[in-house]
Amino acid sequence: MHDRPATLAQLFERQVQKYGARAFVRDKRGGAWVDRSWSQMSDGAGRLRAGLARLGVKAGDRVGILSDNCPQWVTVDQAALGLGAVVVPLYTTSAVDETRHVLSDCGACIVAANGEQHVKRLLSLARELPQMRGIIAMHPDAKPQDASNGGPAVMTLESASAAEPAGIIEGSRDEIATIIYTSGTTGPSKGVVLTHGNLLANCEDALSALTITDSDVTLSFLPVAHSFERTAGYYAVMMGGGTISYAEGLGQIAQNLLEIRPTLVLTVPRLLEVIYSRVLRTIEKASPLRRRLFDTAVAVGGRAAEHRNRGAAVPAHLAAPMALFRRLVFKRINDVFGGRMRYLISGSAPLPVEINRFFSAAEVPIVEGYGLTEAAPIVSVNLLGGRNKIGTVGRTLAHVEARTAADGELLVRGPNVMKGYYKREQETRDAIDADGWLHTGDIARIDADGYIQITDRKKEIIVLSSGKNVSPANLEMKLVSDAYIAQACVIGDRRKHLAALLVPDFESLTDFLKQNGLTEKPHDKICESAELRKLFHDRIRAVNRQLSDVEAIVTFTLLPQPFTQEASELTPSLKLRRKIVMEHYKGQIESMFKD
Repeated sequence: MHDRPATLAQLFERQVQKYGARAFVRDKRGGAWVDRSWSQMSDGAGRLRAGLARLGVKAGDRVGILSDNCPQWVTVDQAALGLGAVVVPLYTTSAVDETRHVLSDCGACIVAANGEQHVKRLLSLARELPQMRGIIAMHPDAKPQDASNGGPAVMTLESASAAEPAGIIEGSRDEIATIIYTSGTTGPSKGVVLTHGNLLANCEDALSALTITDSDVTLSFLPVAHSFERTAGYYAVMMGGGTISYAEGLGQIAQNLLEIRPTLVLTVPRLLEVIYSRVLRTIEKASPLRRRLFDTAVAVGGRAAEHRNRGAAVPAHLAAPMALFRRLVFKRINDVFGGRMRYLISGSAPLPVEINRFFSAAEVPIVEGYGLTEAAPIVSVNLLGGRNKIGTVGRTLAHVEARTAADGELLVRGPNVMKGYYKREQETRDAIDADGWLHTGDIARIDADGYIQITDRKKEIIVLSSGKNVSPANLEMKLVSDAYIAQACVIGDRRKHLAALLVPDFESLTDFLKQNGLTEKPHDKICESAELRKLFHDRIRAVNRQLSDVEAIVTFTLLPQPFTQEASELTPSLKLRRKIVMEHYKGQIESMFKD
């Protein structure tokens, strides 16, 4: 890129000069979408930057952000980055202990929080966080509070800002932009130190691969505190000059997709699993003729997709019926996403192959990618136009290299690889070897065309008492592909067989519960019912038929409540923390392994 910006703040201000009054971000207030221009966002960030400087924030200081996605997140981020400060995002769904750990570990001097409950959380931790000098309340109806008992003062976004905006400092690509704490599936979270150069390099590659332009519109609903949404859904869109629309919340995504009609959306498999289950439920209730039409359309669509995905023309004997199916069957599915999607990118967790194939058959422009926070985060992605190999996570971005170690671990190298873990030298050396290769912890295969297939987590292999190795992640993916299973945790390390904790998808089970007179019962009683046990027994037998004997799920327990982030059973990117789940359900697990 000619005359590349040295920092994210410099990139932002260049785009402000270019786009001025055009909409950069939008959110919904009072039932209407409200645009905020590049110039407005720059002015707000500049005035807050001057205010932060007045509060004594300087280059290298850490500024925390505890907020769901909103325009104010960008304001605080750009204000801090323009001062050379280091932004530390916090998840609103994290437990109090995790919030304390992150703020204590990074030593944040100012924390911006969106919502009264988050301000109260920070105030309750103030005594344990002596370095926290001030709290900025980001929400519109916030009230300032004077410092008391040696704790921090609470300012509003307005009172923390100066009358006149401050410009940005020079800065360089080698300077630290952010510390993102990755919860991982074991142990306390570690701060991943990413430079401006790491993030800008990853954005440049993503922009080039996905051809993001100023006509792109995204709907942002994955947490911007997570590196996937932060890099691809915020900084890369900013670099391309696009517009970011913030979803009202998880419950409103379906409505917001119809209102915004985005061209680019980042998602996680769970949302796609929910849409897939709903489509199948609708078809189950349809007439025999409609069901036959649907099945034929999906079969023909799947064959047409195979040609498209490898860059070949769809032959006439498939193209002709597809013209009909596109109108009669697939239009409704595409309309769910707003009807003008260019790229629907699934990341953060493995996307079940059958769900990927289904959406591909329906001509939803879906691709799967792979990354990790330590790589800023995008490593590889499938692309449309003949560069999409379902069952893989695509090929590496332009400036990223990948290879496998002798034990099959995926190694990654490039300008996007982190500087290291904050204040953890030994763990940094363990993660990045002397030749600059990042050890991802994922087991992978790379085919002759360079497509990467992730097969497991290095530390997640279950070793049965027979000595046989089993991948729990693969089995869990097969289980949650079943319309009636919302979540699954496979257990069996050092045991003689496998067992599973299963969370039923109660919404998908609505008709079954009605037919069996279970609708009025609480979830725990439903899970104990002979009718539901029998149904799940049959579903597990169907899954086991696709598996080897050693992979078979021998016994299972139905759980009335889902695994959650609040209970620390899921990471913020919705990965299962197996160790914590096993602690929480110790009794149920032991009973499954009794002779």
